[in-house]
Amino acid sequence: MTAETLRESASAFRVRSIALWERMLRLSRRKPRRLRLCESLPLGDRRFVAVVEFGRERFLVGGTPSSLVLLSRLAEAEGRAQDEAEPEESSWNLANAATAAPRRRSEIC
Repeated sequence: MTAETLRESASAFRVRSIALWERMLRLSRRKPRRLRLCESLPLGDRRFVAVVEFGRERFLVGGTPSSLVLLSRLAEAEGRAQDEAEPEESSWNLANAATAAPRRRSEIC
């Protein structure tokens, strides 16, 4: 390759790298989502029950193909940390470990 070809390819690479970096910066500045689906349970025949979180409030909703209904307003998001505490080590065994699904902190509602 000639020096001119190398300069052109390096310039094109630099332009693409800058564009990628700017895109990553734009994505990182997004506002965090306030609406989250915490858990859902299908009931068959295209019906479900779900826990939805908006801001610091949680709601129990039920849905069918033609409607969505608020069933109940649940406890606030702050107070549930104690309710969802991990079991003590003495009660934790291999059977529980095999059936428990691993959850990341961001997935816990």
